[in-house]
Amino acid sequence: MSSWKLSRNGLSLEVKYVFDGYSSLRDFLDEVANVTESLNIHPNMSFGRDYASLIIYAAGEGLSDAEKALAEKIDLIYQQFK
Repeated sequence: MSSWKLSRNGLSLEVKYVFDGYSSLRDFLDEVANVTESLNIHPNMSFGRDYASLIIYAAGEGLSDAEKALAEKIDLIYQQFK
């Protein structure tokens, strides 16, 4: 989870990924959507032509193991597009 930053209050994780172009960005977003749907955890996502920003908010009083695991899975997905 090295690329993710924990918020000061410990209730969210945030990351920004940069891509070579829109095509790889779009493919990344599709992969992330598949994973998040299967886990039923839905991060906030925003993107531009060559970047994606994601925030995973805690559903409870703190980040769950599932939310942390999602961040790690998203990092692994991003590694495929670097």
